[in-house]
Amino acid sequence: MVFLSIFLIVFSPYLAFLPMMVTGFQMLQKNNFTKNIWNIGLIFLFIWALFVGIINASVVSIAASFAVLVYFFISVYLENNYNEEEKIEKLLKNIILISIGSAFIGIIERFTLVHYNPTWWKYLFGIYPLLPFSETYRISGTFGNPNVAGTWYAAMVLICFYFYQKSFKIKKIFYALMVILFIGVLLMTGSRGAIIGLLVGLITYAYFMKDKKKMLFLIFILLSGIILMFAFPQYFPRGEGLLISIKDRSLIWKNCLNMFKYKPITGWGLMGIYFANGDVYDYVRTVHGHNIWITIITTLGIVGFSIFTCMIYYLFKETRVLSNHHCPLIPLLTGLEAVILGQGLVDFTIISPQAGIIFFGCSAIISGLAFQYKNVPVKDYFPMPLLSRIKNK
Repeated sequence: MVFLSIFLIVFSPYLAFLPMMVTGFQMLQKNNFTKNIWNIGLIFLFIWALFVGIINASVVSIAASFAVLVYFFISVYLENNYNEEEKIEKLLKNIILISIGSAFIGIIERFTLVHYNPTWWKYLFGIYPLLPFSETYRISGTFGNPNVAGTWYAAMVLICFYFYQKSFKIKKIFYALMVILFIGVLLMTGSRGAIIGLLVGLITYAYFMKDKKKMLFLIFILLSGIILMFAFPQYFPRGEGLLISIKDRSLIWKNCLNMFKYKPITGWGLMGIYFANGDVYDYVRTVHGHNIWITIITTLGIVGFSIFTCMIYYLFKETRVLSNHHCPLIPLLTGLEAVILGQGLVDFTIISPQAGIIFFGCSAIISGLAFQYKNVPVKDYFPMPLLSRIKNK
């Protein structure tokens, strides 16, 4: 069942909702969740998003708010079922195996005309995007959008790198090849934001590995890359359109902040940016603000923004708990969060269920692991399975 759920999530932005809703139904029946800031924050965020959708009289915003409720159920499920290192690693390995198939579909897409011929099953599996993009040389794999595909493949690079460091001999070679594969398809997506997100994720990974030399080196690479991108844009993916892209985003951000001035407390509702009238939003229509923070404060106002900020601060404290206990998964989990937030400076890919589940899923696993580790004093830490340490208490 888990393998099938992963398959549906990876291979279709539309079928991804099925396992998420089934999980939600199961969580409703059990009615059992840890009352922490992350879970309570998601409940309040859902209630607020629903309220904002109602007062804005937007059916689309009301419907979109239920996605937050589904993420709450997913969070509870992951906290209850994936709070041990061995189980989490097994889940990640299954995700890698299924994502390999998506990567090969992306390669086929890059060198054939597979996504130029729309059919119902291509729409269903995200091979042909619902909203076709003009840059046909960019691949979207099974994600329906090149930027969402970039998010997923960047996350896979980080996960494969984690297992590469842990493995030996043949397995090490396998994960090295997987890193190369996912970097390749990441570049094919042409997603500059995802590449930046990956570098931010690697910097975060190195920081929690306590490897200052690698962290400083990666920071140098990131800053040098940004400088070179502006100096020689023609040598970078989609470099010829870099300045136009920056101008587009700056105008989108300006319009979103103008919308915020009209409804600073409540916001315009999820998806409300797209439906805003020309008096408050006078630019190209977009379903989000191409920035996580600007999108949230525009759609959910100061209240929603405050809830989300509290949730992020809670996660930051929980990562400290795991870091203090030398949890081996903490560099990877924080790195994956950083991939999303790094790309989130110029995009909002968590609007897709596939990218969203990376962010909300990792957050839930961090929360669940921290809850377990809090039962073990730092001075008593030693490298044996977490469950055994707790039972020995």
